[in-house]
Amino acid sequence: MNPVLLAPKEDGLQFCRLKEDEFVRRALLTPGVQPEKAKLLYFRLWALHIDSQALPPLTVASDEPASANTAPKKPQKSKIVNPGMFFRLDEPLREDEVEMVMVMAPEHMTTKRGGKDDMRYICAVICLAVGVQGAYELYVANRRVVKTAGLGEEIVMNYDSQTRYYYIEE
Repeated sequence: MNPVLLAPKEDGLQFCRLKEDEFVRRALLTPGVQPEKAKLLYFRLWALHIDSQALPPLTVASDEPASANTAPKKPQKSKIVNPGMFFRLDEPLREDEVEMVMVMAPEHMTTKRGGKDDMRYICAVICLAVGVQGAYELYVANRRVVKTAGLGEEIVMNYDSQTRYYYIEE
């Protein structure tokens, strides 16, 4: 596929925002590309992105002694939000049985209120897997834009690369 036709002016973040149908339409501009191959590439790119989020984070050696209390800390009101993090949605934002999302990228800065920027994030929907107890599926094509205030409790999820399901870490 011709990358100039696939992403003529987008950077990586903008490229991630492309919907499946737009990605396929652009891919078909390259002579000889079939719709099935274009969709396969779309899903493989998302699988690579998802798999990259499942890698363990790099640890940095520190001269500081390890703390006796290593229990995970609950996020505070001014939470840090990064791509790949999972959150429960606040109750008013839950619809269509969707309770959890994974942050994919910041959308843009919106209004300033009280000196703080109100960030919005492009999020992928997380739903219970059908027929597998305790398993969740990530639907990157089903996206929502959520404000920081709408992201509730952070959830730690483990990814099983063999089944491609996520499980909540207990």
